[in-house]
Parts: sequence; C-alpha cells; structure tokens
Amino acid sequence: MKKIYICLALTALSFCACDDFLDRKPIAKMDSEKFFANEEQLQLYANGLYINMTPDAEELTTGKSTCDYLARNTTDALLQKNFTANQMSGWTIGAWKDLFRVNYFLEHMDRANCPSEVINHYRGIARFWRAYFYFDKVKTYGDVPWYNHTIDSKDMVALYKQRDDREAVMDSVLKDINYACDHIRNRSETTITPWMALALKSRICLFEGTYRKYHAVNPSTGQPWKEQNASERFLKACIDASEKIINSEQFNLYNTKNPETDYRYVFQQEKPVAEEVIWAKEYSASLSSFHNLTQVFVSSGNLSNRWSPTQEFVNTYLNRDGSRFTDDPDYSTKGFAQNAANRDCRLAQEIMMPGYTKSNNNGKAVATNPNWSVTMTGYQIIKYNMDGTYYEVTNHCSNSVPVIRYAEILLNEAEAKAELGLMTNKVWDQTIRPIRVRAGVKGSAPVTADPYLIAYYNNTVTDKWILEIRRERAIELFLEGGGLRYDDLMRWRAGDLLTKDLGSIYIGSKNLAVDSDGDGKPDLMVVDKVPGNKDKDITYIDLSKTRFYTFRDGRLYVANNNVWENKKYVHPIPTAAIVKNNNLKQNYGWE
Repeated sequence: MKKIYICLALTALSFCACDDFLDRKPIAKMDSEKFFANEEQLQLYANGLYINMTPDAEELTTGKSTCDYLARNTTDALLQKNFTANQMSGWTIGAWKDLFRVNYFLEHMDRANCPSEVINHYRGIARFWRAYFYFDKVKTYGDVPWYNHTIDSKDMVALYKQRDDREAVMDSVLKDINYACDHIRNRSETTITPWMALALKSRICLFEGTYRKYHAVNPSTGQPWKEQNASERFLKACIDASEKIINSEQFNLYNTKNPETDYRYVFQQEKPVAEEVIWAKEYSASLSSFHNLTQVFVSSGNLSNRWSPTQEFVNTYLNRDGSRFTDDPDYSTKGFAQNAANRDCRLAQEIMMPGYTKSNNNGKAVATNPNWSVTMTGYQIIKYNMDGTYYEVTNHCSNSVPVIRYAEILLNEAEAKAELGLMTNKVWDQTIRPIRVRAGVKGSAPVTADPYLIAYYNNTVTDKWILEIRRERAIELFLEGGGLRYDDLMRWRAGDLLTKDLGSIYIGSKNLAVDSDGDGKPDLMVVDKVPGNKDKDITYIDLSKTRFYTFRDGRLYVANNNVWENKKYVHPIPTAAIVKNNNLKQNYGWE
C-alpha cells in the first residue's frame, strides 16, 4: 500500500485508554512487564503515540502561521518590541511529556514475546517520534538537553543537566530517524510507515543542512560550528531520503489534467489522497471527528486572526505561460480581477478570486467575493475551506489535513541539489516542472534570475535555481506543515523578511467608491472620515479610526509591528526554567 493511515475505528475505541495509559501517573503504577507482553500491546501503545503526537488541523495550518506573506490583526509575542525571556514559556513538565512517553516505550518494549524484527519495528516507531520531538525542540531553542531514557525524580544529575550542543543533538536525531527508516515495516496494521520516516528525514535534513549553510555560527552560543562540512552532510542525507521515496514510485502528484481543481482537491477530501499524501491528520464525519478550519478562515470574530495573503505574495504567482507577472511594467497597479487573469491555477485554489462559489443553506451555488470584515488585504484564504455556508458556522469539517505530501519531497530534493550546486535541467524536469504543470503553468526551467525575487530577498540570493525553488515552496506549501514558511525563513537566515510591507489589493484612490472584487459594483471606500450618508453596499475603511492601516501608492498597508533581531533565530530559555536549574545557560543575545 502507498500510505497507511491510523484506523479511525481503532482510534475511537482506544483513545481514552491510550490517553490514560500514556499519562505519567498510570505508567508509574502499572506493571509494564505484564502489559508489554505481545505485539498487540506494543501496537496499542504505538497507536497512542500517534494519537497524541500527530499535530491537529489548526497546528498544521494556523498554529505557527507567522510569516512574511500573511497579514493578520495580532503580533506574535516573540516578535514584539522588548520581548524578554521572562515572557517565554514552554519548558515545563508538560512540554517534555511526549519524550517521556517515547523513552518509556523504548525501555520496556523488549519485554514483549515477539521476534526481533517486530521489536525493531516498534523501536523504529519510537525513535521516529523522538526524532520528531527533538527536531521541534531544536528549531525552537537550538541547544537542548538530550535524554534517551526516562528520568527518575530522584536523579538530580539528569534533572539538572546542562543543555547539549545542537550539533550533538541533531546527530542523535539523524541516528534516530535513520534507524526508523531502516526498521519500520510497511504493513497495513501499523500507523507509521517507512515512507513517513523517509519523508520526515527529508524535511529534517533539508532544514539542518541549509541552517548550517546560512548561519555562520550556532545562534545558541554565538560560536562557529564545530563541524564545518555538516551542511553538505545533511543536504546529502536529504537527497538520499528524497530519492528513495521518488524512486520507489509509490507516490505521485494527484493530477487528472484539470489544473483548475486538482491542487485543491487534495485538501478537501475526508480520505487522504493516497497517491500524494504521505502522512495526514485524518478526520471522519461518521466518527464525529471534526475540525473548524472553514470557520476559522471566514470568521471575523474571536476564532480568527484575520489571516490575509499580501499583494507581495500574490505577485510571485507566475502567469500560465510561465512568464513572470512582475515583468509587466504595470503589474503594481493591476486590480483584483486583473491579478487573477491567466495566472498559476493555484492562486484561485488557495485564495478567493473572481468566480469562486459556495453553496448556501439551500444547497445552491452562489458567487462569493472577499469579505473585508475577514480579510485585511482583499485576499481571503480558501485552501482548506469546505465551500458551504453550513461549515462557516460550525466545527463540522471532516476533510483531512496533510502533514507531509509528495510535492514537498520533490521540492526538498530540488533545493538540496541546488544548494549543493547540483541543479540541472534534468533535475528541474523531475522535481519542479511536474509541480508547475499540475497547476497549469508552463514548466520550463528559468533562464535568468527574477529581479523581483532578488529584491524581495534583499539581494541575499541571486541564484536563478534557488530563487525559483523558493517561489515554488511558498506557493505550493502555503499554510502547510505547522509553519513551513516560518521555518524556511529561519533556516535561510531571512528573519528580517518578517518586517516586510503587508500590502492589499490595488485600490487606486481614497474617498472614492471602488469595485475591489471585480464584480462590476462599487463595494469599498477608503476614507479619512466616514460620510454621514453611508451607502449600505459599501464597506468603509476609516483611516482616522483604525490602527491597522496606512494608505499609500494606491493601496492599503497593514501595520506590521514585528520587530526583528538576529537573536530571535532561537527563542530564549524561559527565565523560570533557569531559576529552577541554573545549569541551563541562556541563548546568546538573550542574556
């Protein structure tokens, strides 16, 4: 089988038992020798890890949505001015409980009466989750204490140890994920497959390989890396994992030759699209397993941060003939409808564009335009939406959400090779071209570097291959993977992009009613003061009464209150944690 998902029926039956079992107190009381007696019980525990550690729909999409191409009405605490370690959290017992569960499994699984290959399979699953856990911790804090065993409450040395060097921790992560790749069996009754392990390895190694390349020093210490060729080593490991997936021919891009719908189809199905989705968070209406992403993306209330794609991001979508939208000298003054014409088909599948419809309460399809009480830029997200009014007021969405897709593997392969100077037209045709062709875009390799992207990345990158791969990652993986774009900015040492302009659609003039959505009827007016005789069909944005906007060059700009400092490539260790354990040293710059 191409992809094995957790059986939702088993999940529904065993969730409570697994959740209780994996809690620390029940573990301390139970007789592990009796419980870990056979493979069935090993599988039950492994399923519990899957349930507890697989991120949910919101975590995968909006949980870490801070990035350069989304405006919103809040600012992450880390990016606020004068943020300090006193405000940081995330180092409590609760933040480490998943590691305890994994290490407990590793310490007790040998008691099962099973052949060695069965034990090694479950050991591979446990080490998969430990790699997953520590990858997240390293991305957040850099240097972290490495524990490969459970800690007794009386073990003061372990409880109060120093942080381990990031390089050593990531080498241990690589050993764990390599073991998982080599020992997890591809069988129908398991929740983790070797393909998932290889996909996670691909993601981890691309991150660390490029991080070591673009960061001259370990940001936790401010000191140069000890191993100078680690970037190349990790990038080659990324290529190795990616090519094993690609060459297996177990996966492909979902492509029925319908570029206007194929991309979004992948994100609207209850049963994950097996040919493309390697790992998914699965939901089911029949088992009352739901999320509320549609409600989140159409809400102007407490559920929403009004996530709004920016004009700067929309500018990066190519024309369908493969030409660059920003090569047109008039691109910056094109309105909403003109922005949509003859563009990469993913644009209208990720963002509400002219022609979008949804079903009303009577089941009738009705034309729907962006709602300025939801969007702050005139661009509204639809990528994960179920297109119906019913879903906008309930948490009854059951479409599954990908954790890792085959498209990401192609992008990882391309980027790792480009960073190593190994990119060729042949590699392009095997990786980037099929992604563009699925989206209705001519897939020709770039001839020159895009000046718009060069300027956007502040002249830090001029390589045509790398720029085009970054374009594709931003578009293809939009709002995926629990903050992939933010992670990309961190590994590329491009955190300063978080302070970029957050522009709206082109409006033209203030104090004049305009047709912002291209339906032929005036619907928006940006004013210095709302007139007394308001038109009920017009949305007014009163610049005198909002802290969110300024108006210049014919468009609104959402206030960007992000403050970037290079020390923010890693979060500070919470002051409360250092007070309890003075062996923990603060990250460089956060002292």
